[in-house]
Amino acid sequence: MVLAMIGENLMTWHEKTTVKKGDLGESLVDQFLISRGMIPYCPNVGGAHPFDRLLASRDKKTICIADVKAKARRNHYPDTGINKKNYDEYLFIMEKYNVPVFLFFVDEMEGCIYGNYLNILRQPKNVEYKNKILKYPLSQNTIIYFPLCLMRDICSLDEKNIEGLRRLSTRNHLYKVK
Repeated sequence: MVLAMIGENLMTWHEKTTVKKGDLGESLVDQFLISRGMIPYCPNVGGAHPFDRLLASRDKKTICIADVKAKARRNHYPDTGINKKNYDEYLFIMEKYNVPVFLFFVDEMEGCIYGNYLNILRQPKNVEYKNKILKYPLSQNTIIYFPLCLMRDICSLDEKNIEGLRRLSTRNHLYKVK
């Protein structure tokens, strides 16, 4: 009976559109990492997990925690963000275990993957935008935002993957054309 309930919950989890989009984003990041000589270790459990990947270089001299967010930037601001709860958890891991945390953003609006280390994204940064100064990291409600100007370009996405991510988008409004 318990195994049946677990199996049912996993099926429900994997049927969620956001999980399907996240799986696609993680797969794209994995392909990039492997092509660069990194080994991504992923959780072997269904459902929520503490972070998406533990990365190690082939020579075992570099390790890093990575989390992948398959989400486009905000339409009206030069930023993207994550849940504040996740941010606090990543900071705790980074500080307690002295392991760097890298956030990857798979963005169908920009057509690319970008990201940076959390220790860089958490540094105060003022960004002038539409005659206003935005102070980052910017915390609003349950989301913390980071400016796109602090992101490293990782790689471009091809049209097939952009379309796949768009089909799985749960935004209730259209992307604004730049």
